[in-house]
Parts: sequence; structure tokens; C-alpha cells
Amino acid sequence: MIIELLNGTRFDIADYDLKRLFHYVPSATINHESFSVDGSSDIITNSKLNNRTIKVELLYISQDIYDYYLLRDELNALFMRTEPFYIIFKREPYKRWLVKTADQFEIPPHPHMQSFTVEFVTLKNYAESVGTTMDLQAFKEWDADLWGWGMGLDWDKTYQYEFTTSSFTVDNVGNAIIDPRQHELEIIIKATASSYIQLVNNTTGETYRYNGALSTSDTLVIKGVRTLKNGVSVFKNTNHKLLSLAPGINAFTVTGGTVQSVKFNFRFLYK
Repeated sequence: MIIELLNGTRFDIADYDLKRLFHYVPSATINHESFSVDGSSDIITNSKLNNRTIKVELLYISQDIYDYYLLRDELNALFMRTEPFYIIFKREPYKRWLVKTADQFEIPPHPHMQSFTVEFVTLKNYAESVGTTMDLQAFKEWDADLWGWGMGLDWDKTYQYEFTTSSFTVDNVGNAIIDPRQHELEIIIKATASSYIQLVNNTTGETYRYNGALSTSDTLVIKGVRTLKNGVSVFKNTNHKLLSLAPGINAFTVTGGTVQSVKFNFRFLYK
């Protein structure tokens, strides 16, 4: 198992004389909002997925009881962090979970070896790919740390996430919606336009519009809920709408200007 900090620093638990015995990733819990109607069953009006708790059973190996005490302190420092971090399981090195340690844990003393359990609460409903769409577009040869079977990839297909035409498709190979309100999604637009540029995701029915001129030297970036033109916020000049990506193929149309390039940078999500 790998611990990855937000700054990219990685710690392999094997370097701490630890072995992962098992890990358990349950389904997300779901809350249903409902109301009652006389003479009828409850009607569910809304459903929401909640974060889950991942349990990891670990085995430590020490040389003697004094070595145990030193190792215990190192493991307390490794896992007990106030800031979030990622955990990556080596059998699925292409996925990562953003987590915090859920609660206090105990490491039973033993002069040689003993198992213990650490629980992590996820801060996002889904696992995310370690690699981004830009990594996939540049994919030339097998990289087991970024891509693997079960990710929804077609190995005979060439994936593209930078386009130079006004109609194109964006392939979200994950099995969850990419919602820019919650997930990483950056759309970088280079175009010329006299008064507006508009992007329509025909698959989801969503429309994004920037009201303003664009020249060849301008760069328009839709990042999360923000819109930046040459690094300056211009959200007030938009229709205040956002674009999400459904699982699978998303068909886009650009109107209002001449496209130089439209680039989509995001990570795939897995339930």
C-alpha cells in the first residue's frame, strides 16, 4: 500500500516493515429523502451517496520489543495526519482514494509480529485514476502504475482529449459522472470569436457560454466552477452554467467562433 501526500510525496508501507493482509472497500452508503402520502407508500424524492470507510488489516514485523516501540511511533506519525492524503493499493496501482484516518487505532505490542486494523474515511464518493486524460492521450506504451484492466479502457483505441474542430467527442471511460462542482475538470479553450463562444454537451444537454470576444492570443479556462480569461476571472461574463461529463461518449458542439484547440483535462472516477 502506498501513502501519497497532496504534494506528491509517497511512502511505501513496506519501508515501515508493514504488510497489507487485507483491505475492504464497501459500497458507498446511500441516503434517500422521501415524504409520505396518505394511502400510499413513501415517495423517494432524492438520493445521495455518502462517503465510505475503508478498512485495512496490516501486519507489522519487528526484531524485538524495543524495535516494536520505535515502529509504533513511526506508524502513528505515518497514519495520523490532520490533512487529507491518498491511499493506493498495489494490486490496483492505477486508482487512488482521497482519505483521512477515520479514528484512533491500536497497535498491539509484540516482540516479533502482530496484526492491526486502520480505518480510513473517504473524502470523495469515488476512487479516481492516478493518471489524467493528458497522460492517456500521450500513452505510447504500457505503464502499470497508471493504467490497468478494469478501468474501462479499450486497448485498441487511440484516446484524444485535445481537439481542433467544432464537433468532437470526449470519452469518459470511468463509471461515474464528472461534476466540476465536486471533481477535477479543466477545459482549456483557444479560439477566435467576435462576441461569444458556446460549448454544448449534446449528451447531457448542458450549455456553457462565454459572452465576450476572443483573439488568437487569448486563453479561456473553465476550471471547476471558475472561468478565467488569461488568468483573470470572467465568470460574470458567462451564462453561469457548467459542463459535466457522463460516463461513456460525450458529444460536443462549439459555436460562436473558430476553434484553435479545446483541451479536456480530468481524472476518471470509479464507484
